[in-house]
Amino acid sequence: MASVRLNISLPEETLFVLSKHVEPRKRSRFINTAIRHLLKEKQEARLAAEYRTAAEEIRTINCDLEGTISDGLD
Repeated sequence: MASVRLNISLPEETLFVLSKHVEPRKRSRFINTAIRHLLKEKQEARLAAEYRTAAEEIRTINCDLEGTISDGLD
């Protein structure tokens, strides 16, 4: 995968903590991994919310249909 150079700004404290834990030549990989991890979490949270919404809609439809299906089946 091709890399693209990016200029970003970080608070000094963030850079200080990053520098304590990650060697200078490994920061790009670390930041890339962190961003990908966070984006994956956000995507999973969005999908989970969509599934919850869909499940609620299905439950509502099933409740509405339950009365219709049982009508006249005495």
